[in-house]
Amino acid sequence: MASIKKKKRSPYWYIQYRDLDTGTWKSESTKLRVGHPPDDRKAQRLADKKTRDEQQLVPKVGGDFMAWVPAYLEKHYTNSHSLKRYQAAWIPISTWLRENKLKHPHHIRYQHAQQYMDWRKSEDGGAAKHNTARLELKFFGSVMAEARRREITDRDPFKDAKIAKQAAAQKRELSDAEIEKINAVMKTKPAWMGVVFQIQINLGCRFNEARIPKNRFNFKGQPWVIIEDSKRKPTDKRKLFKVPIHEDFVPYLKKIKWVDGYTVPPLTFSNQSYNKVLMDTCGVTSHSCRVSFITRCHRHGVSQQHAMALVNHSDGLVHQIYTKLNVNDTALELKKIKPPPPAH
Repeated sequence: MASIKKKKRSPYWYIQYRDLDTGTWKSESTKLRVGHPPDDRKAQRLADKKTRDEQQLVPKVGGDFMAWVPAYLEKHYTNSHSLKRYQAAWIPISTWLRENKLKHPHHIRYQHAQQYMDWRKSEDGGAAKHNTARLELKFFGSVMAEARRREITDRDPFKDAKIAKQAAAQKRELSDAEIEKINAVMKTKPAWMGVVFQIQINLGCRFNEARIPKNRFNFKGQPWVIIEDSKRKPTDKRKLFKVPIHEDFVPYLKKIKWVDGYTVPPLTFSNQSYNKVLMDTCGVTSHSCRVSFITRCHRHGVSQQHAMALVNHSDGLVHQIYTKLNVNDTALELKKIKPPPPAH
């Protein structure tokens, strides 16, 4: 099984793998920097690919995780966004498995559930949030269930591992002053970040929905764009939805530098770096852009029905979570109402 290693006097990851022609083990630099998250992930994916290549030539597969899980993910998750999501979840899980020398499903015990949670939330494990670690553990449970179906193991140790979900932090609205501050910071960052931010606050879409092909924009007459809802299945008739574009936003879109026919390059694994900029600048994540757009809609008199259509919400209760109207907003609405006759 291929693996990546750190060397004392090198800033790069080294990969150790078996030469498929000679059968000997080799070690070479990947030229990918240690401690740089995108490079860390690329190095691990390279090792995973080497492992898959090796396993294809090995006549006997004993059921070790790396012998079947990567291929299982690609076959099982047909939605590209789901595949990327769970491939990303597998990275810390496989790292933890290697560090603890847990190669086979038979090695996993009930107590490993809490051990993974503790490790993942520590600095060594990336200091992930509780709910992020819990989601990864839930996914790992589905991997173990698949191992049992394949008769690789006869146990499902995570079946009774109940890890409570913590209440998610409320995503707040961005003020105009904060938007201006972020705009200023974006001028010093990679161009794609600024484009994603503008699309999010002007169209209310999610982070990975901001990569839109040019042929889905219309700038003639009433401008509009077709957005792909990342939360809906490919078979959902509302997977693609058309929304109008405010005329003041059109000049910005016309002058952006298109990347291979898209608004921005592929956004796989880019959310972390983007959120870091927002967090360092105003203490928010990309979800606050969506919250801000929806709240702005309601504050300026857009009905809930129309606001839901603009962001492709189908559940009114879900939509209300995004609305951050306060008592001052409702006071303005109250002034529109003619009061009843006064008491005498």
